Amino acid sequence: MTFITIPTITTSTGTYTNMVTQKGTSITSCPVSYVTNGNRLQPFAQFLRNFRDNDIQNTTAGRVFMATFNSWYYSWAPALAYSAATSPVVYRLVQVGVVPLLGILYASYYSYMLLAPFNAEAAALIAGVVAASLIGLAYVAPAAYLTSRLLRRRIRFNLSTHTVTPTAIWLTISIITVIAAYATGSVTLLALGTANLVLSALGVGSLAGTRALTYVQLPFVNLANLALLVRRFTSNLP
Repeated sequence: MTFITIPTITTSTGTYTNMVTQKGTSITSCPVSYVTNGNRLQPFAQFLRNFRDNDIQNTTAGRVFMATFNSWYYSWAPALAYSAATSPVVYRLVQVGVVPLLGILYASYYSYMLLAPFNAEAAALIAGVVAASLIGLAYVAPAAYLTSRLLRRRIRFNLSTHTVTPTAIWLTISIITVIAAYATGSVTLLALGTANLVLSALGVGSLAGTRALTYVQLPFVNLANLALLVRRFTSNLP
């Protein structure tokens, strides 16, 4: 795990690049670790961290994907961790956002444990697909649904109709790429295949969630009521 250094005084995120190298307090550059450390969420986060380190990264697919994922994640995560460290509002928002993520990763863990006795590599791939599709369902689908509703007010546009076929093709090509990577022993091809498999699964979950919200005709949420709901939920967090 990498670390960043933040100043002891509060400063704007615009000065982040210059300030993190100054002498101050060291915090983890992972915002998930930062907002779960020292509270009731920590045991769950630590359990999932152990799952990643002891199970997922003991598979070829897991190691290759995590290397690709970490390159992307730590390109922006330290800045978010810094914002959470210097702003109570950002800290609480990140913490609230992490709660569903922990549940999703537990579902990923159970899918891995179900298949691992038969084939650990396949289990790691399925665990990644489960996590990505549920993340798309929980995080991306609501935003995509609201976007499609706004677009429909101006132009005749159906998000699901225009994206289902390309996403299905993307998922199919990703699966073929992963199979080819195992057949040829190519690490580069496996990195490409696993990354695209997870991203295409994210797309599938997003489309499924958007379609479900469209089917039930969920109305626009009153922002005042939504703010009240978030406030009540966060009051129960550590």
